[in-house]
Amino acid sequence: MQFYMELEPNIPDLGFESSAFADAGKYLDSVSGRLKIKSVYELFSYAAQNDLCPPGYEETEIPWFDPQEGIDWLAVVIAHLHANPEAVENAEELIRDLAHCQDILRKAQSTGAKWHFAMDI
Repeated sequence: MQFYMELEPNIPDLGFESSAFADAGKYLDSVSGRLKIKSVYELFSYAAQNDLCPPGYEETEIPWFDPQEGIDWLAVVIAHLHANPEAVENAEELIRDLAHCQDILRKAQSTGAKWHFAMDI
C-alpha cells in the first residue's frame, strides 16, 4: 500500500508517495489525540476507492485542505518521530518522506493549490 498526495490543480512536477508513511498510518492515527492533531485519516480523500464501496457509501464530496494545515500537521508528526524514533519501524525513512511531503506542500502553497492524501491499495 502507498500513501500519496493529490494537488488541485495538479502540478506535474510535484509528487509524493510513500509506503513508509502507509506502514505508520495506524500508529499516527493512534497518537493523534495525544499530539492534539487530526488523525492522518481525516486528511484523506477516499474517492479513488469509490468502486470498492457499496452503493450509497461512495465519497461524494472530495475534501481539500490548505497547504498550511498540512505543513503544520507534518511539523508536529516529524518532531514526534524525532523524539520517539523507536515508535515506528523505519523512522528515518519515514521522517525523510514526510519532510519531502512538507517541501511539496510549501511549493504548492505558493501556487494556491489545495491538497489531500490518498491511498493506492
